[in-house]
Amino acid sequence: MDNIRGLAALTGAAMLAMTGLMNADVLRVAFDPAVTTVRLASTQANDALRLAMGGQQKNAAPLAQPDPAVAMQADAAGRLQGKIPSELYRYFDVFLYVSKAAEGSLAQHLYMFHKDAANNLVFEQSFPVSTGRERHEKYFTSTPVGLFQLDPNRFERMHRSRTWGGAAMPYAMFLDATIHGRQTGVALHSSGERHAALLGNRASGGCVRLPPEKAAELFNRFRTEEQGMVPVFAYDSAHNRTSGDGAIVRDGNGDPVLAQGYRVLLFIEDYPGGPALVAVVA
Repeated sequence: MDNIRGLAALTGAAMLAMTGLMNADVLRVAFDPAVTTVRLASTQANDALRLAMGGQQKNAAPLAQPDPAVAMQADAAGRLQGKIPSELYRYFDVFLYVSKAAEGSLAQHLYMFHKDAANNLVFEQSFPVSTGRERHEKYFTSTPVGLFQLDPNRFERMHRSRTWGGAAMPYAMFLDATIHGRQTGVALHSSGERHAALLGNRASGGCVRLPPEKAAELFNRFRTEEQGMVPVFAYDSAHNRTSGDGAIVRDGNGDPVLAQGYRVLLFIEDYPGGPALVAVVA
């Protein structure tokens, strides 16, 4: 069955992935958290299954090969779709997906999407990053997982790390979260030229390092274009941290409590990436 699913993913048209529509070579994904699998058109599914079973196609045109880049974009969009509660989605305009896995098609990359007028996720760009080394050093250098907002009070063009001997953290955008009972020091920031060659690998003390030009680009864009009222995330006392699942604080009427922030939502997880399509025989 694993072979069938893998071949189905390879032979399926990438523009159908995660119900995405291609328009001018841009992936658009209808946001529907209820959709958890993707069905290939029956002809494509049957072709994939025939190939998986060793069958031959007579007088058939060669199967179109999907664009791997589009398949990975769709995979990242699908992970966002599966994680973000529908109520939360409407408060944000920009969505960042980061895989902190060591290996895999999505590993150590950031995928950036925005929401269009029809509420679809629209792919913008992707680039390599470096997350935590995931080993015991001064502390366990792990990058936290879950849904995060960015702290509007902690955007710093140049921050110096007290933990790491004053190490530079240019264009630091700190997560708005409490982890292990205290305000987190984890941020998105520039790798600087010194660490740029390590992008695409686990190499940081827990932060998400970005290419220098991308850190500057996002820092300036978020500050100038993405300010707005966003929900306050609830505290997860069971895990001694701000909720990583998108649970929000509510007032006495049950309405979300809002605060000034950035309409940017970040999802970090340890997921390598893989086949996201399921073949279905008509």
